[in-house]
Amino acid sequence: MRPPATATHLDRRSFLKASVSAAGALLISIPLPPRSSLAARTAGASPAWCVYLTLHPDNTAELMSPVMEMGQFMRTTGPMILADEMDLDWARVTVTKDEPVRMIRNDKGEVAYEFGQSSAGGSQTVRNNWDYMRRAGATVRRMLMEEAAARWQVPADTLIARDSFVIDPNGDRRLSYGELAAKAASRQVQPEQIELKQRADYRIMGKDAGVVDIRDIVMGRPLFAIDEDYPNALQAVIERAPALHAEIASYNKDAVLAIPGVRHIIELPRKVEDHWPGGDAQVLAAGIAVLADSLWAAMQGRKALQAQWKNATTDDSTQQIQEFHRLVAGNGVANKLVDDGDVDAAFATADLVLDHTYEKPLFAHACMEPHNCIADVRSDGATVIAGHQVPHWIAREVELIAGIDALKVKVIGKRMGGGFGRRSELDFIREAVTLSHRIKGPVKVTWTREDEIQRDFFDAAAVMRVRAAIKDKRIVGWQHRQAQTRGRPEASDYFPAKVVPNYRVEQFAGTSNIPCGPWRAPTQLQWAFATESMLDELAHATGADPLAFRLQWLQPYQDYEIKNWAAKSIHSGRMAKCYEAAARLADWKRPRPKGTGLGIAGHFTFGTYAACVLEVSVSDTDELKILRAWGAIDCGFAINPNHIRSQMEGGFVDGLNAALFNDVQVSAGRVVNDNFNTLRWMRLREAPMSIEVEIVDSGYDPTGVGEPPLAPAGAALANAIFAACGKRVRRMPIADSFKI
Repeated sequence: MRPPATATHLDRRSFLKASVSAAGALLISIPLPPRSSLAARTAGASPAWCVYLTLHPDNTAELMSPVMEMGQFMRTTGPMILADEMDLDWARVTVTKDEPVRMIRNDKGEVAYEFGQSSAGGSQTVRNNWDYMRRAGATVRRMLMEEAAARWQVPADTLIARDSFVIDPNGDRRLSYGELAAKAASRQVQPEQIELKQRADYRIMGKDAGVVDIRDIVMGRPLFAIDEDYPNALQAVIERAPALHAEIASYNKDAVLAIPGVRHIIELPRKVEDHWPGGDAQVLAAGIAVLADSLWAAMQGRKALQAQWKNATTDDSTQQIQEFHRLVAGNGVANKLVDDGDVDAAFATADLVLDHTYEKPLFAHACMEPHNCIADVRSDGATVIAGHQVPHWIAREVELIAGIDALKVKVIGKRMGGGFGRRSELDFIREAVTLSHRIKGPVKVTWTREDEIQRDFFDAAAVMRVRAAIKDKRIVGWQHRQAQTRGRPEASDYFPAKVVPNYRVEQFAGTSNIPCGPWRAPTQLQWAFATESMLDELAHATGADPLAFRLQWLQPYQDYEIKNWAAKSIHSGRMAKCYEAAARLADWKRPRPKGTGLGIAGHFTFGTYAACVLEVSVSDTDELKILRAWGAIDCGFAINPNHIRSQMEGGFVDGLNAALFNDVQVSAGRVVNDNFNTLRWMRLREAPMSIEVEIVDSGYDPTGVGEPPLAPAGAALANAIFAACGKRVRRMPIADSFKI
């Protein structure tokens, strides 16, 4: 297979802009045209791209990654891209942080980023930054080389840039970037003069690099939004409606105001918020906010509220799952998302038909850092400090609530203690902005763990009926019929689409009031659980080895065009190589002891291919132990292998936890299990003893790693359990069926 060519054209107007600071440092911004309609959409359709860096006279460099950091390592990866194309000495580089996100109005009058794609989500941050940051680095390198060439009176093309120096190999002389910076700032580089490096010439990318702020993290320094203090800010906690859609009936105002330090009680009405383009409206809970001089006083005031509520819904997650089973088992008309070939004829003439139903519950996000936000809304502007995945939405929200021009809002994005899609929602931002606007002073809103789980936007519960038809030992028909809380199966055009000639995906519309939203790899784990479990069942039903069955099924290895917002094509050969690599690491064909088995599963999402093999043991008394795991990923060029391995390990464990334990229960419209004493979570002793990872080098440009490793985990676990004891698991949470 041949990787696609990378375009290198730059518009002639896309010149580098530079200036010199009072200290003699070179301050550089590089506007570049939008890469694609996808990049423009996720960046707020910004018409330009800028990357900032500073070169100091002492030959040190400061770089900035514009992307919000939530554990996807972009604060390290982004500067690595820029530094390598610049030929910087990585040891001389520092990375700036907590820069306000700069915004503009685009041609449509919408709030957009002025300098870069700051949003994080959809495993797109590296992909969207790749071309831009490389071109930025190459442009600066050319500027510095031309300045050195002018001083030495030699052609710039005869010079070499290396480790923050420009070198004249013929004259045995060199000048540091710091020496060249001030004069280089006046030079403009034509697009045709910019030459990107070949991968064989990378000196920083492709090698392991540590996290740039790992010392601060280990030492517990205040990197996260929840750590932040703000002058004169009142602390706020909110008693939110305990059940869906409930409204305030009454509360004990006098008892709250009698608590020392309590300053305000403010009612927050239920609000319908629609900020996802084309997405479902989200209902933000009604609440009663207690504002005090200290967090402790605010929490004591909340306890004293004795709030009563009215008009709650009666949604019940168990009853909804039962209804989903009824829908997929019946013959009712569902919405056809995909209908390729002649599915009915394929089943009518098949040698073998399997028909199985798979189930997953509601998943909570449970980010390590509970939600929080500082807002200081004034008459002439505002400051918001938060860990949020889409900072320009914050500015827009302030404009909607307070009537302040979004361009007068300073948004300071802090490192997030987990995002997973939950920190793209705006409820906790809206609360802080609304309270600050009401009291005309700064406010810090802090959520508890119970708040976060009770008022989550969950990953949808789903029941999936899968029918598969075999003819002459090949899969000739596939029907996926699904009902879920809200939304739709996002992966309906991923495998087995295209590879199976007669393929249908049907979905029943969700009517639940239970709020749902993006959850790390939105709807991907449920899709992989059903698909990869069925592939395993087909392999065993036909007497085939599960690995060999998958490799044969994917042939002929070729590229298929798909219609998906995050990828334009999917290659069966790249998926096959990941299966093979993971199996090789696990020594797939080596016999295991009785009661021990291997399970394999893979998935494609957001342009990336991942596969994993899991080894488990199951005793005669159904005691389940997860022993070891092996994974393989094809995410194109590995900019920082260290980060990719970390994401693979973390994502796979997160997926195992979800498949085993993550099970939010809603009764009478209220979350029943709202903390870790009732919502079971994986413990260290329950995780695999080791996880070995291979990064498959396909030669393609880099794609995302944050979400793909999670999706196959549940299916790999279910398949391993079957291999170990012959018991087929088709329902999550899997821990309900075993002793863990």
